[in-house]
This record gives sequence, C-alpha cells and structure tokens, in this order.
Amino acid sequence: MEIIITPKVRTVLETVRSLDADETRQFHSALINPKQAGLETSPEDHPDPWQVFTLQDAYLERPPVEYVAQGLFALPSLNIVYGAPGTLKSFILADLAVCASAGMDWLPPAPWINGNQSHGYPTRQCPTMWLDFDNGRRRTHDRFGALGRSRNLPADTPLYYYSMPSPWLNAGDKNSIGNLLLRMQDKDIQLVLVDNLGVVSGDADENSGDMVAVMSEFRQLAEETGAAVVLVHHQRKGTGYTGRAGDSLRGHSSIEASLDLALLVEREELSDTVSIKATKVRGEDVLPFSAVFTYDPRPGGEMETAQFYGIATEDNRSGEAIEREVMVALLGASLNKTELTKAVKDVLKDVGVNRIRDRIDRMTATGKLIMSNGKNNTEKIFSRP
Repeated sequence: MEIIITPKVRTVLETVRSLDADETRQFHSALINPKQAGLETSPEDHPDPWQVFTLQDAYLERPPVEYVAQGLFALPSLNIVYGAPGTLKSFILADLAVCASAGMDWLPPAPWINGNQSHGYPTRQCPTMWLDFDNGRRRTHDRFGALGRSRNLPADTPLYYYSMPSPWLNAGDKNSIGNLLLRMQDKDIQLVLVDNLGVVSGDADENSGDMVAVMSEFRQLAEETGAAVVLVHHQRKGTGYTGRAGDSLRGHSSIEASLDLALLVEREELSDTVSIKATKVRGEDVLPFSAVFTYDPRPGGEMETAQFYGIATEDNRSGEAIEREVMVALLGASLNKTELTKAVKDVLKDVGVNRIRDRIDRMTATGKLIMSNGKNNTEKIFSRP
C-alpha cells in the first residue's frame, strides 16, 4: 500500500523527532486523552456514525407501504410462519416464493368450488431467495420444479435457492449475515425465506435471551436490504398451552417480540387443507385464510406439478367477525352491553371480552348501533334499522 506524506504530516513527524523524553511522554498522553491535555477537537474530526432524525423528517411524506403479497409481508419487515411438523408450512411458502418471483397471484381461488369467496393475493413481482437448511437438495429441487411447472414458468424466472449450503448460515454471527446481505444485494432480492430458524441460530439457546441478538441480525438484514425476511419456525410440542395463540410459538419471548407478522399454519387431520391465522401483527389486521394443496404425480410417484389454491375460510377472530356476531345477536332483540358481550363471546370463544366490548363501543360511536335507556335506567342496545 502506498503511503502519501502530505506537508502537514511531514511537519508533525519532524516535530516529533525533535522531542526529548519528557516531551515525548506528554505527546503520547495527549494522543490517548486529548481533552485532558487541553486539546479541543471539532465534530468534523470525529463524525457521529449514528444518523439523527427530527420531527422535520417525521413530517415528510412517504410512499405507501408495499407488500410482497396483498397485505402480507411488508417491505421491509421481519416475519415468522410457524406450525407443527407436517402442516405444509414450508411448501406453502415455497409456493409464495414462486408466485412472487413471477408476479402471479398467490392462492388463487380453487377452480372446482362454485362460489368460492377466496380472491387470492396479488403479488409484487420481485427477485426471491429461498434458503433451505431442512429438507435437503433432492426434495427442494423437486418442490420448486413442480411448483414452477404448474405455472409454466420460464427457467430464467428470478427465483434463487440454496439447499444445505456450506458454510452454514449462522444468524448470530455478523460475518455470516453480512455474506447473506451481499448475496441478496447482488441479486436485488426483495423476499428471502429461511427454512428454518431453529437450525441457523448458531450457539444461541432458542429458549433464552440469546435469541435477542439473532433476531436483531435478521431485523438489520431486512432494514439494510429493504426486503421482507420470512423465517420458518416450529410450534411448541403438545397442545397444553392455555394462553393466547401466539404463546404456541416455540422459543424465547424475544422471538415474537421482534416480529412484524407471525402466521400460524394448522392442517386438518387426514387432509391437504391448511388454515393460516395471524398471531402477531404490527399494522393492519390480517384476516384468517385457508388453502388446499394439489399435485399431479409422475409414474414413479414424484410430483410433476404442484400448487396451492385458496378456499373460503371461517372467520372467528377478526373485528369484522365481532361485528357480524353483534348484529346477529341483535336481530329482533335489544340487549344491554353485558348481555350482548356474552352472546358474542359464546360464539367467538377465542376472542377476549375486552375486544368485544370495545367493538360494541366503536359501533355505537359510529352510529351502527343505537343505545337508549330502558326500564330502571338500564341501557339497551339496538341495531340500526
């Protein structure tokens, strides 16, 4: 490396050479602690690497949030899709990856069901990357081949996948994540899916605060690339949890806390039908949705084509579901708030009482419901004619 000596540097070097022993010690001390030596430095000498913002930045107009699929997986964002083994969670995400890389609707309506209310999810066409650390190369090749053939996609569709690569991804290591970032930037990746979180966390104990650093690295990856990062993960074993649905996400609480969106995938027994519901959302509510898996086999049993279709799903959790049941309960009747809350809760068993009461208040405030005083000054609620 060539070292250029400027006139200013040459003057400093000549001055240092002329110092005696005591002066040399004072010079070294000043280098270590310039303030103690009475030397002032300007901010330009040591610029702050942190970028500061003010309300002026906050007030600037920004473009609307973009999503990989309509209302799902914002750019940028950190997400998890999880479920028990065998719920087709990896396969349905591979289906999303293929659709997004081609800009095709994900989960279009199943063609054999008349009056199917599913509308599918339009995708934002974008280069997509899949990282397989779970299924192995043969299965990964077969799945993407079948998913691509079902849509007659050309071979140059911007879908890039790795299977069991070496060196292994270690999400707790900045160099490993840094190399992934470079791969993503090289191909302008806007959607990256990692299968699965449990095997790329390095030495971090999944059930400890070690996961804070791992999830922080994935968050930084999303922010620096502008991509949606989607991690495949597992549900806790057994069904003994009694808390919120999100409590079934395996691992330390910091995993869920770091997410923009968590989707739980559940599969009906002895069926190729899966149901997906959000258990953590930052932003607009995500309604439950369902899909069915289809494939055409080759004579040897392998898949020739494969695709997921959207099918109608029963909504028993959203705000719209609460309003629906409120109106049903008030058909030809008037109830006080406690009675109305109980009637809705009896139907929507997974919805909290406070959410129901809040929705009733909103419906009253916006004029969807009418509240009036009945006998003994008890308030009665009616639906608006």
